[in-house]
Amino acid sequence: MTTPPGRPAPATPEEVAQHRRAQRRGRALVGLAALALAGFAALLVLVLLRDTAAFDLAATRDLQRLDSPAVFAVLLAVSWLGFQPQASVIGALLVAFLLWRRLRLEAGFMVLALALGALNQALKLVARRARPSAALDHIHVYDHATGASFPSGHVLTYVLACGFLAYLAHTLVQRRARVRRALLALLLALIVLVGPSRVYLGQHWTTDVIASYLLGTALLIAVLAGYRRAKAHQLARATRRR
Repeated sequence: MTTPPGRPAPATPEEVAQHRRAQRRGRALVGLAALALAGFAALLVLVLLRDTAAFDLAATRDLQRLDSPAVFAVLLAVSWLGFQPQASVIGALLVAFLLWRRLRLEAGFMVLALALGALNQALKLVARRARPSAALDHIHVYDHATGASFPSGHVLTYVLACGFLAYLAHTLVQRRARVRRALLALLLALIVLVGPSRVYLGQHWTTDVIASYLLGTALLIAVLAGYRRAKAHQLARATRRR
């Protein structure tokens, strides 16, 4: 049976199955984002009520018992990348590299991911939580950080920026498997280690970093959903031009 002119061909069973799988994945990601936001909101309330102080102090002391020069060096290096001016320089270089590779859409969403990391400043004004203190809390503070403690800007930025870059590496670096695996390992390691590094250095509480992991996950899902839709439109336009 032929398809009338001007009418799209009916979907094949395989295409229908792929569409349904995509819908299920989409609903699962929306659910995950909602759970992450709910978890972040719950932590914010607990922090405002000061119900996490004992847990945070015990968690910091437990982590700082890992008194190892190697651990300190690795975690300090992970945190160092997120301080200014190096964070802005690295971000600008990443955007410039994507533009040089003619990945303008990816560069735009990279800027968006980096910009969303600035949300932590507004949230700090809401929580107004004091950072750990060596004198008051009897813990090690390796370098005094200014500003409020909740949430962690480092963690939020790393989840958004490194998470988006990891997705790009997974989807765009296809011909060089070793390069792709190395990039994914590096980016995921930065995401995993940045939270413990902030606590180990005595610059954040554990609930600060957990909250940022949760908020960052929700925002990253939104960024990736927007990027995937924009990419699909871009590919569709390129196909029509052919």
